[in-house]
Amino acid sequence: MIRPLRHVIARMLTAVLATSAASAHAEPAKPIEPGPWKFGSLSTLNLSQSQFSTNWAGGDKGSLVWVLSAASTAERQFTTRFNLANSLLLAYGQTAQQIADPSDPSLRVWDSPDKTTDQILFESTGRFTLTTFADPYFGLRAESQFKDQSDPARSLTLNPIRLKESAGLARVIEKTEERELITRLGVGFRQTIARAFVDPVGEQTRSFTTNDGGLEWQTTMTRPLLDKKVVYKGQLLVFQPVFFSNSGALEDFDAAAIAAYPGRERVADFWKAPDLDLQNTFSAQITKTLGVNLFVQWRYDKFDAATNLDASQPIDAQVAAVDRGIRKAGQFKEVLALSLSYRLF
Repeated sequence: MIRPLRHVIARMLTAVLATSAASAHAEPAKPIEPGPWKFGSLSTLNLSQSQFSTNWAGGDKGSLVWVLSAASTAERQFTTRFNLANSLLLAYGQTAQQIADPSDPSLRVWDSPDKTTDQILFESTGRFTLTTFADPYFGLRAESQFKDQSDPARSLTLNPIRLKESAGLARVIEKTEERELITRLGVGFRQTIARAFVDPVGEQTRSFTTNDGGLEWQTTMTRPLLDKKVVYKGQLLVFQPVFFSNSGALEDFDAAAIAAYPGRERVADFWKAPDLDLQNTFSAQITKTLGVNLFVQWRYDKFDAATNLDASQPIDAQVAAVDRGIRKAGQFKEVLALSLSYRLF
């Protein structure tokens, strides 16, 4: 999975550099005129439903899938030299299936729904628009989810909470009403505030915080396609950690885990692997309220900073917690949906 992603990143970087080089020969950019706030808000409901009678040939089972999302933006050019852009994305969805009735297998009932989509994401970026090759920027990112169901028997609300502060230089390669291409390079500091259950059956939790920092590269792109019938939005985020507050705890875990399970692989350096997040969204509006959306995401996060490293737990519980936080391969997500949308602004 890594090699194809490297090719995608290389192609995107080549496109960014080529566009940047072409724009370097263009006329010098004019100062941006200040103006009022520009707001945008779009709410979307994706629905899919099917149901079968108990005697349906083939044993098919009905399902109900729904995802409700809301995307809001607020941007303002305060002066000719300062721009502030904010975005908020909220999404939640569930899937329910027909199952055999435990009291009468000849009948079917609806099982309790499972979560399929869950995201809370807020981003704010201040950029000093100096009309030079690159603009200084500072940013804040906050991310969480409505319900953490990583434990199959219990759930936690708003867990974990991930914060990131970043600063560096941003290059606006293209920005119009319909098109945008911005790339930035800087340093970032991340905090993860999380809770974890401390026993197998109870509800008692333990709170902990981790910190790390490193270099980040982010590129965002918006493009109309197919004679403006389709809108493409893409984002590539690469974060290379340089330090991790729990690196010592991981070393201690390795020593204890290898002593209990000789031959076990060391994981103390897994946090050093770069984090990558590539998102692609294709949206086509069929009517004013009816549309088709395709979302494709590839994420690589070898070690989850929200992993509970609690040395007071039995070694078996520690190993299970750490193994849940390790993902050696990339994570892939694809959603194709017919959506009902309502635009407020």
